Amino acid sequence: MKLALTLLVALLVTACAPAPAAPTGTPAQATPAQRTTLEIAYADDPSRHALLWAITNGKVTSPTVDVKVSFLPLPQIIPAANTKQYDALEATPLAVPRAPGADPGFLILSNGLVNISSTALMVGKDGARSPAELKGKTIGVASLGGTFVLETRYVLQKQHGLNTDLRSGEVKFSETPPEATPTLLKENKLDAAVLAQLAYYRLRTSPDHRLLANVTEEFTRLSGHRPVNSVIVTYRDKVQTKKAALGELQRMLASSRAYLLANKAEVFKDVAAKRNVDQAFLEWIFTVLDLAAGPVTDTDMAQIAATWEAAKSIGDIQSAPAVKDVVFRP
Repeated sequence: MKLALTLLVALLVTACAPAPAAPTGTPAQATPAQRTTLEIAYADDPSRHALLWAITNGKVTSPTVDVKVSFLPLPQIIPAANTKQYDALEATPLAVPRAPGADPGFLILSNGLVNISSTALMVGKDGARSPAELKGKTIGVASLGGTFVLETRYVLQKQHGLNTDLRSGEVKFSETPPEATPTLLKENKLDAAVLAQLAYYRLRTSPDHRLLANVTEEFTRLSGHRPVNSVIVTYRDKVQTKKAALGELQRMLASSRAYLLANKAEVFKDVAAKRNVDQAFLEWIFTVLDLAAGPVTDTDMAQIAATWEAAKSIGDIQSAPAVKDVVFRP
């Protein structure tokens, strides 16, 4: 009887003992059932591969979120924003005011490509001597939906007095395969072309081509802000179900950008080899554009608002919301 009583007391003491303390320090990894997978899409450009390199190569990770990244050609990513196929994606900044409060209900998760001086209006060596001479001429562009076309139309209209309406303007904009553009310019079969990023890099020192205007620098002088060529958007309905995960994505994007800035040699070497571009191009591209990543700042909002105002001034959009009202907040 005494022995049984002793065993009973021992069992009660064990049952009431506090559980061992959880280890402190790094956050615990969520179980597979608790983790959230986010699918995101960016333009298929070496600069974006560099920006997201730390995420796609496991240098930036999350205890709760898995990120699947797709890189899409420009003609595919521009309409993709309306499909809701992705949780977040790079889109034209005009996508937001074009659908204010309506489906698909965009929210700006991050600023995207902020242009410093990477959009150029190029001609053949014997082409126009002034942008004003392009009245009645044809300008080739990779995609009519690209924001670099907005930059060009704004500059031609405000600085050089040309009506740039896409339907009834004094200048015709024509979608032209980028691989054909250099030859068409050289042979004077195309009057001018809007070139950006890699296409501009390849022709900027060509003896057969000439820079007619640095569009981005003129835009900045006219508007007072650098143009925003893209933003990273998500959707109001996705925020309702994945708000915490999208907030974590903001952190990861900012961390990936920080890793790039601290490890350019490592990232550029790998991206250049895999994307078959010169490492010198990557060094150059990050001097003529800034890829923002992470929570939207006051500077970001001012730049986005200026881009929307430019679009309004040439009739691309009729109105725009206050930027602060369409920014994602975790």
